[in-house]
Amino acid sequence: MNVVSAMTQLAVARPKPGADPDSVSAWYEAKARLHEHLASIGGPDSAREIALCATARRRAQLQRRQD
Repeated sequence: MNVVSAMTQLAVARPKPGADPDSVSAWYEAKARLHEHLASIGGPDSAREIALCATARRRAQLQRRQD
């Protein structure tokens, strides 16, 4: 994964208020994948990246339930 590219895509594609739940869910899933990748690299921030991944996945699930 190209981390800089993934971060740029997340920044550009961030859903606007009122976006449909599917779009918001997909954005959170992409965010979760980025944090999962960063956690897999290891290092002192890996525990925080795991937590961020879990939070993003929960938010994606909540959005899917709104659909």
